[in-house]
Amino acid sequence: MNLNATDKSKRKISIAYSPDTDDAFMVLALREKNVDWDDFDFEFFIADIQELNDAAKNQRYDITAISVGAYPLIKEDYLLMPIGASIGDQFGPAVVVKPGSDFKISDLRGRRIAVPGLTTTAHIAAQSLFGPFEAIPMHFMEIRDAVLNKKVDAGILIHELQMDPNTAGLQKLGDLGSMWYTKHNLPLPLGANAIKRNFGQDTIQKLSDIYLRSIEFGLKNRRETIRSAVTSAIAKGSLDLEKGDKYISMYVNERSLRFHDDVIRGIQLIYEHGFDRGFLPQVDVHNNLSSVNKE
Repeated sequence: MNLNATDKSKRKISIAYSPDTDDAFMVLALREKNVDWDDFDFEFFIADIQELNDAAKNQRYDITAISVGAYPLIKEDYLLMPIGASIGDQFGPAVVVKPGSDFKISDLRGRRIAVPGLTTTAHIAAQSLFGPFEAIPMHFMEIRDAVLNKKVDAGILIHELQMDPNTAGLQKLGDLGSMWYTKHNLPLPLGANAIKRNFGQDTIQKLSDIYLRSIEFGLKNRRETIRSAVTSAIAKGSLDLEKGDKYISMYVNERSLRFHDDVIRGIQLIYEHGFDRGFLPQVDVHNNLSSVNKE
């Protein structure tokens, strides 16, 4: 979905993001021109995170939200941006089953589990934590019904749906971010942004600074930005301002302004687990970061 037309006199830059509240929050000030667009003219696109992961393989967007776990598959064409990430700091996607199930996390090995995409961090982390299991990829909004209708044995909920799955009629078995922290003493990096390598350092720096100012504006004008982000979220039917505020607090904070060392270690660990299990090629995070990591 293209959200605005472009000014042909300036350099066109496409920005793609997922339809969840934290992505909408971070890009809102930029989309509404509350930060200076400089010499660029931005186009905005919204798509499901797995759709964005797939689109990045074809270099469809200049700056794009991706699953952290998807980056190794696009590293030849994109750099990983150290701003605008969504980091699970002892919290993250929820592992859910149908109410009344006697499953425990340890019982899910070898089961059919709905995941929001094979290259999502949620899938890779889950395979590492309690797999191997048969992953059934589907749109994240379809996972709830797949679990309730017994099409799968369990599901992994991302975005706002992870916050309170019991209200959606599901039974929560565990939290991937909490399990990841218990096992590795590291945060679980879930989503990030990638930018095309061929822009060159000067353009990457300018674009990154603009994107960073959008996040900073949102944090400084929190209430108004949350209100707009909640109304545009795909899960808005289950959100209000209070829940939106809670979700933003979880995923948009000072960790969104730069990668801390523990986040980089967490990303590298995801890639090592993904490589060991045959999902990802080898990659060194440090060699693939855009150099805009501001203190």
